[in-house]
Amino acid sequence: MGVILQILGLVITFTMAMEALRRFGIDVGWLNPLTFFHRRAWRKKVSTPPLYALDHPVDVVAVLALATVQTTGAITTAQKAGVQSLLQQHLQMNESDAANLWVASAHLLRSRALALSELPDVLARSADKFTDYHVQTLQAVMRAAADIEPPINDAQRKLLDAVDAYFAKRKAASGPWSSANPG
Repeated sequence: MGVILQILGLVITFTMAMEALRRFGIDVGWLNPLTFFHRRAWRKKVSTPPLYALDHPVDVVAVLALATVQTTGAITTAQKAGVQSLLQQHLQMNESDAANLWVASAHLLRSRALALSELPDVLARSADKFTDYHVQTLQAVMRAAADIEPPINDAQRKLLDAVDAYFAKRKAASGPWSSANPG
């Protein structure tokens, strides 16, 4: 019983000391562990660029299809229509959804080419949700987007190879001897 009273006394003393410091204008809110972890999670969420926060394979397919055609420079109307058609065909979208996804992807890339060094960051949050079918669809859409205005340029080939290498590396890492595969 004495230990419980001592702990209760310490909690009350600590609370009173914190209140006294607050009255004197000293901010001790950072000592609260609940708000500390909440602020840390919020800071991480806010500081992550939206392009790196994509967590659904459909969004990633659209962004990488757009990135594939952006490597040629300015996007032509034929490329835009071709990518929207590919999104409709491979992702079973209607025309307005494909157009909205195009606009969202264009906003995320902000009219700049996607650097190969950014690819792991773009794929990181959604990679676990990619099944073999999703990976095949992504590769098919990217290759078809590169073929809209042939021939495939070097930057497009590097982007396609980088996506292939990324998923091959993930598949090898989840092999039979890895810790990620418990069976």
